[in-house]
Amino acid sequence: MEFTLSAQSLSKIDLNLLVVLDVLLREKSVGRAADQLNLTSSAVSHALKRLRTLFDNELLVRDGRRMVPTARGQSLAETLPILLAQVESTLAEPQPFDPATSEQTFRLAAPDFISPLLPLVLKSIKAKAPGVSVQVFAFAPTATVDMQTGRYDALIMPSFRQTDDLRGIALGAWPWVTFGRKDHPAFADWSPESWAHFPHVLVSASPPSGRGPIDQAASRLGVTRKIGAIVPHFSMAAPILAETDMLLVVPSVAMHDLAKVYGLAQRDLPFEIQSLNFSLFHSAKSGDEPASRWFRSHIEDAARALVGAD
Repeated sequence: MEFTLSAQSLSKIDLNLLVVLDVLLREKSVGRAADQLNLTSSAVSHALKRLRTLFDNELLVRDGRRMVPTARGQSLAETLPILLAQVESTLAEPQPFDPATSEQTFRLAAPDFISPLLPLVLKSIKAKAPGVSVQVFAFAPTATVDMQTGRYDALIMPSFRQTDDLRGIALGAWPWVTFGRKDHPAFADWSPESWAHFPHVLVSASPPSGRGPIDQAASRLGVTRKIGAIVPHFSMAAPILAETDMLLVVPSVAMHDLAKVYGLAQRDLPFEIQSLNFSLFHSAKSGDEPASRWFRSHIEDAARALVGAD
C-alpha cells in the first residue's frame, strides 16, 4: 500500500524522526539504534511512539527478543534511505568551484562591439583556470529568452533592465565617437555639417529598422547622414574606413584595437548624445552558482579595466 502525506501532514513532520525511523528499521533494536544515534534508549522509544502516531501504524513490533517491521514499516525501510539521501542532497551546500582543476565551458552572449573586452577576459581566466573554455555567441533579439532558458551563463547588453528572470549589474558606459582615416577631410573643419556631408558605414547584423539614437540626435540639429555601406561586423568596417572617405559612429571601445592597426583617427561627435550604457546579466535561477559568479567576476573586472583605459 502506498503511503502519501498531505500538506497538512508534512507540516507536522520532524525530519529528525525520520532519521530515527530509518535507523530503527535497519537495526531492529531500540538499544542499538540509540547507540548509533548517540541518544538514550528512552529518547528513541519516545521517538518511536511519536512515529507510530504520525503514521497510524505500529511500524515495528516485538517478536520475542527482537523487533520486526510491519508491512508498512518494511515499505518505509525500502523508501526512507532514498528519501533522506534526496533531502540531504537538496539541503547540502553547493560544491565549491575550483578554477585550477575545472574543465567547464562558459557561454557568453554579447554584441560585436565588446570584442576588445574578450582578450582581457580570456587572459585573466586562463591565468587561473587553464582547463576552462569560453564560448561566445553573437547577440540576437532572442538573447534574453535564451538566457532565461539556460543557454548562456552570462549576457552583455546595452541596457539595464532587470526582470524576475534576469539579474544584472551595470558595467559602465562608453561614449559614442566618430572614426575615419587620419587625413579625413571632415576632421579639418569638424562640425555637424561636415559630419553629415560624408557617407557613413553602419554596423548591423540585421537590416536597420527606424532611426537610432545617433540619427535622432543629429536630426534635432537639422542634419541627416547618408548610409553608404552596411556591414555585419566592426572588423569589416575598419579597412573600409582606411581606404575611403566614409565615417563610422560607434561606442569608443568597439574600435579600440582596430583603429591602431588601420591608422584610424577618432573625434567626439559634433553634437551632444548620451554615452552607451552596458550591463552584464545572468539568470535568476542559476546565476548564484559559484562557477557562474566566478566567470562573471572576470567579465566585470575586464570591463572596468577597459572603461578606465578608454
